[in-house]
Amino acid sequence: MKGKPAFFAALLVLFAGFSSDAAITFIYPSPKTQVKRSDYLILKMNNPQISGIKVTVNGLASDTMLIGSAEYKKAFQDLVILQPVWDGGKNEIIVEGYDGEKKIEATSTEIFFSDKPAANVPSQYKRNVMHVPELEKYCSPCHDMNPTTAQLDTNMDKKNPCYGCHKKMGNTNFVHGPAGTFSCAYCHNLKGMPKYAVMLRDAALCNECHADKATEFKKKKFLHGPVEAGMCEICHDPHGSNFTSQLRLPINELCLSCHESVAKETHVVRLTDGAGHPLKDKPDPSKPGSGRDLSCISCHNPHGGEARFFFQNNVEDRMQLCQVCHNK
Repeated sequence: MKGKPAFFAALLVLFAGFSSDAAITFIYPSPKTQVKRSDYLILKMNNPQISGIKVTVNGLASDTMLIGSAEYKKAFQDLVILQPVWDGGKNEIIVEGYDGEKKIEATSTEIFFSDKPAANVPSQYKRNVMHVPELEKYCSPCHDMNPTTAQLDTNMDKKNPCYGCHKKMGNTNFVHGPAGTFSCAYCHNLKGMPKYAVMLRDAALCNECHADKATEFKKKKFLHGPVEAGMCEICHDPHGSNFTSQLRLPINELCLSCHESVAKETHVVRLTDGAGHPLKDKPDPSKPGSGRDLSCISCHNPHGGEARFFFQNNVEDRMQLCQVCHNK
């Protein structure tokens, strides 16, 4: 967890009673599950004597958050929703309940966080699913949990039933069109199993809109492995990201997450100082005046090309590629 301010920006909402034997219940994420976004931690206090809570994630503890005042109880009853920033991998969560300064309850669980589709998630963590009847019924006092397709299709943000909980998906530099217009039902099926499931994934769904890309790829002699396998979501976030083309990571960081050896070995040529061809920290000479930095895509088309190493501009020969920048 990166820091208290981001983690403990609390959103507190009215919530109906929750019957449970536990004094503190984890509603979302469910215990021992995997989550792909740092969005919410939802807790239910079942002991009315709890007037304050402290949350510890991977050893980093919050200050005590007071939830016992008459005003709080009248407005929010016994639900607490926090907006966490999870660490990548396992997150151990401890919640302590206090009556004044006396600790009277404590519970713990763990979840696994990764926003990478190809993440190697340990088998003990199951996929977290929030939209199931046994959980949705606790949201229904404030949220319409059974919207119509017409309601889901509206692009009037605050009128769209998805907006209230999922509006943060649009707070990125590059937002996918359907996500930006709240056209959630185009990809998410209201009658899916589980509810709102994406019935088609990756290229099978993406190509319904991006048919031009599918046609372009078919013309290439060589295709990048994920492209040939139709695995668009390996590199692109279907909702949005802070990186161009909705990439999940900055260009070089994304490429090197698979092609690790490139960063460890001499790349292409050995220069007089013993180093290989630079990968970054220089202007991109293939796009002069663009302000773009040198990166893997300066030389390689990430989707495919006419040469084995997917050279840009459909170049087939290495020397031809070099002359794009080194045209002496």
